[in-house]
Amino acid sequence: MKNIVSFSVRIPESLHRKAKEIGKLENKSLNEVIRELLSEWLKKEEEKMLYDAFSKVYESNVEYALEAQKEVVFKDEDSKKI
Repeated sequence: MKNIVSFSVRIPESLHRKAKEIGKLENKSLNEVIRELLSEWLKKEEEKMLYDAFSKVYESNVEYALEAQKEVVFKDEDSKKI
């Protein structure tokens, strides 16, 4: 993985405990569990943004949609390299 950053997140103890338990059941570290969840959430948000962009295009122009789509596709390709 390239350009790894570290940061602290404050969460309730119960959430920490549950995430750790799930990770243990799946043979994953807590770090892996959090990274996967964050990646999945970001992907969903990007998909929503793409959908919104295409919805706007329906009302405006195709150029905007193509640019929005390129951004999402290239980000997805970059994230697979991680």
